[in-house]
Amino acid sequence: MDSKQFSLSNQVAILGAGKFGTAVANLIAANVNQVWLYTHKAARAAAGQISRTMAAQPLAENIVVTDDLVTVLRACPVIFPIVPAVKFRGLMQEIAVHLRTDHICIHGTKGLDLARHDGVLTRSHLATMSEVIMQETTVQQIGCLAGPNLSGDLVKRDPAVTVIASSAEKVLSIGKQLLTQDWFRVYTSHDLLSVEMCSVLKNIFAIGAGMLQGMGYQCNTYAFFLTMSISEMHYIMTTMGIGTTALFGPAGLGDLVATCGSTASRNYTIGYRLAKGETLSAILHTAKEVSEGVQTVKVIHQLMQLYSVEAPITRLIYRILFEELPLKTGLADFIRASESAAYLLM
Repeated sequence: MDSKQFSLSNQVAILGAGKFGTAVANLIAANVNQVWLYTHKAARAAAGQISRTMAAQPLAENIVVTDDLVTVLRACPVIFPIVPAVKFRGLMQEIAVHLRTDHICIHGTKGLDLARHDGVLTRSHLATMSEVIMQETTVQQIGCLAGPNLSGDLVKRDPAVTVIASSAEKVLSIGKQLLTQDWFRVYTSHDLLSVEMCSVLKNIFAIGAGMLQGMGYQCNTYAFFLTMSISEMHYIMTTMGIGTTALFGPAGLGDLVATCGSTASRNYTIGYRLAKGETLSAILHTAKEVSEGVQTVKVIHQLMQLYSVEAPITRLIYRILFEELPLKTGLADFIRASESAAYLLM
């Protein structure tokens, strides 16, 4: 399928009918004849078709909600998997037999896949979602959708920007065609791994930002925290041997600012509720949606230990989440650590 010959009347599939998946479906619906919005729950699909709403969002007229995965994959040359990272590999394994090499797969999942392992965690135990697609399917045209795209703001059509990242020009061209609106600008990037890692790492710092807000700290502290956060993201990525081209773009700094500053952010909410005295187990038990940041904190903390390097914010958030370090003690440690970690800002 040549990108120059791609007809926007073609059918497009969104796999995952959560808030973000539904918002993306509505975005794309303005540019195509039909969008299939897949949910694995038959009752939810039927209810969505009748009510014409999904994830508390009204659906465009040309969106079909379905639980018929086989029909969707056969009908659609372009698919957008947007499910939690913990479910992503299972979904790819389920649909692999129905995917062709010329399918275009642009994921919107901001997390890491963690393989089972005994002993020390290494980079080989981790996979981004694009790596999972490559490992589990024959699809060759793979991309990622990332940026400061909180679903509630997308529903209101507030001016916004996103990034489509891929090594394939066809993916970049078609992704841009499908998503562009007069209020929604689409940038492209060839550095897929850089974009993916930015969208993963920012979830760590969103938890920290929520903690600070929950403790009552204001703009000075927030700005200090964001400055150190973007520096630590840079340090983690270079330590892992990952390029930082996306760091100061929409998928890096843009998504970091949005996620760290919004009460609609799931990871921010975890930090805020912790600061208000709730336990992590209680928060996760009552959460309606998956928050990728908790797992990411654990994984990146362990990985940095393997590299024998210091990522002070990640370490402190890890200790607060998993070692019951008091938040006020953690903040004092962060301020002290920021002096010894001043090299992060260079």
